[in-house]
Amino acid sequence: MGIMETTILHGAQALILGTALLLLPRRGTGHGLRRWPGFKDGWGAVWGGFGLLLGGHLAAAAPGWLSGPVLPWTVPFVGLGGGLIVLSVGLRRLGARTASLDEVNGFCDRLTAAYARLEQQWHRAHRVPQSAGDAIIATDAKGRIVFWNQAAGTMFGFRDTDILGQGVETLIPERQRSAHQEGLARLADSADFGIDEGVRELAARRRDGSEFPIEMSLSGWQDGGETGFVGVIRDISDRKDLEARRLRSQQSRVAISTLLQIALEPGSLSQQLEKALEVILSVPWLTIEAKGSIFLLDPRQEDVLVMVAQQGLSSHLLTACARIPFGYCLCGRAAQDQAPVFADGLDHRHDVTFDGIRDHGHFCVPILFQERLLGVINTYLAPGHVQDDEETEFLVAMANTLAGLIERKSAEERLEHLAYHDSLTGLPNRKLFQERLAQDLARARREGSLLAVMFMDLDRFKQVNDTLGHEAGDRLLHEVSDRLKGCLRKSDTVARLGGDEFTVALTVPSSRDGALRVADKIIESLARPFRIEGHDCQIGSSIGICFSTGDEDDPELLLQKADTAMYAVKRAGRNAFRVYDDSMELKN
Repeated sequence: MGIMETTILHGAQALILGTALLLLPRRGTGHGLRRWPGFKDGWGAVWGGFGLLLGGHLAAAAPGWLSGPVLPWTVPFVGLGGGLIVLSVGLRRLGARTASLDEVNGFCDRLTAAYARLEQQWHRAHRVPQSAGDAIIATDAKGRIVFWNQAAGTMFGFRDTDILGQGVETLIPERQRSAHQEGLARLADSADFGIDEGVRELAARRRDGSEFPIEMSLSGWQDGGETGFVGVIRDISDRKDLEARRLRSQQSRVAISTLLQIALEPGSLSQQLEKALEVILSVPWLTIEAKGSIFLLDPRQEDVLVMVAQQGLSSHLLTACARIPFGYCLCGRAAQDQAPVFADGLDHRHDVTFDGIRDHGHFCVPILFQERLLGVINTYLAPGHVQDDEETEFLVAMANTLAGLIERKSAEERLEHLAYHDSLTGLPNRKLFQERLAQDLARARREGSLLAVMFMDLDRFKQVNDTLGHEAGDRLLHEVSDRLKGCLRKSDTVARLGGDEFTVALTVPSSRDGALRVADKIIESLARPFRIEGHDCQIGSSIGICFSTGDEDDPELLLQKADTAMYAVKRAGRNAFRVYDDSMELKN
């Protein structure tokens, strides 16, 4: 073996020996390769295995290594075999370490995914209250707002930067703040803190100071040592408005139904209008004062209103507003324009004023029946009252209902008038005269007073009727009735029985002579000429008189006796009067 071969062999031996020494355990560290610091992670074993393999390869590369002595040829086997063993151990360690790193990476991936899910759930949990339609507001124990959602900002009109950290009393009207604090205190002191199943209704306050109704459920929260309250709030303005409209509609229907019932009740038109006015002024939802009046057209002067019903008016108004011409003051303007008139205070249209008058408004609504004016409803308002379309519509509806009541009652009174009055002269007819005469007789019996009945027939009436015609005769009868009423007191009754026959009942005359003086007055009045259609008509009257004699008298008997006395006058020459006596033959 030459020098070069020997050198290579000795270098391989040294490399193998050095690597083996590195791989051997150090003193005090235990036994085996597992105790070597670089062995656990596998990299030391790998590098050691490579070193042994390199040494074994160099030894095997020396020429003649197989034919040399025993030691030299064993070196390649030790290097190559030991290198393979150590390299395999290192590679196995590296594989185990790589598997551990994969587990760590997998855990990290799972942890990242869990964190992402947790973050997604947090965002979702945050978005749920933010997207809720109801307002959600949380406060700490001192009542400072620590959270609220977008619905709360929209509802109350505050931005987050303006309200967070502020006291919740900012959202509560001042008059309700003490009650709210008491409610929170009761909830905080309850045995089951945080549980409040009740839903309460109260008023809330917006940023602009306006109030609105809310519905709130309140509960408490606890987180460690911290406590607070959370409220879920719903704006119930629409619901309250709907409930209010339904209530107003019900109250309006009740009022109109009551007016219709009043129309069916007995009584005069003025009595019914008094009741109707009371109904109108007592409708709960109307913001009018508890005073007002109803006017009707004056039947004798159709451009004048006459007060027929009132409630709560002062003596000044009763006098000043007894009769209102069209166009005068607000009621007269409503009548003239046939349209509602509104005033929120005293203005230039108030023609009726007096010392000490207080500021007030009006709502004057015309009462129309088929576009025909019947009257005006006059209501009073507080000064500064804001006109409300619903109030206007309701008062117009009440006026229309009143128009039906007035027209119905007027029709009834017209029918009743026709049933009890003469259609030509308007005087009571036989039926009404007998009823009144019966009443007068009953009173005379109770009081022991005197009663006189006159039966009268016109002289030469037929001649006027035949000469000038029936229209002239009707006109003459009209004027006769007017002259007769001018000769009597209001307590007396004059009636037309038919044709040219009239009757008179004198209640409580001063004496028999007083009744006779009335008869003389009638004869003298009717003896004066009547100017009919350009002609002077001269007529006269024959009057029979009968006085009540006691309990045996009755209306029909008194009329028969007066009629008998009248025929006695006719036979004696007419244009005079005569008192019935028992010597006269009773006319049937």
